[in-house]
Amino acid sequence: MRDGYRFEFGAFDKPDEPKVQALKPLEEAAEVFVAWQDCDDMRYSPIMTARRVYRESLIDECMDVVQAVVSLLDAEGFTQEDVDAAIERCNERNRERGRL
Repeated sequence: MRDGYRFEFGAFDKPDEPKVQALKPLEEAAEVFVAWQDCDDMRYSPIMTARRVYRESLIDECMDVVQAVVSLLDAEGFTQEDVDAAIERCNERNRERGRL
């Protein structure tokens, strides 16, 4: 198993309206899929600079998702303790499913 990534993300100083805040991770996730499709199309390209650009776009879109989720958690008042407990539950579900 790979070690987990460690992120240091702050929430937005000015959260959006609740419904907008809740929809933002979904919007950003759709952008991740589009970036992944572009990156996948370039996977075997002999042009290394093009591949790097698409990979950078993909990771940037992924970080936008993380930022949107962190901001949603903060706007809803979740604490680090809540997040840690949720991560452990998620890891346990994935262990039970044989993913970890």
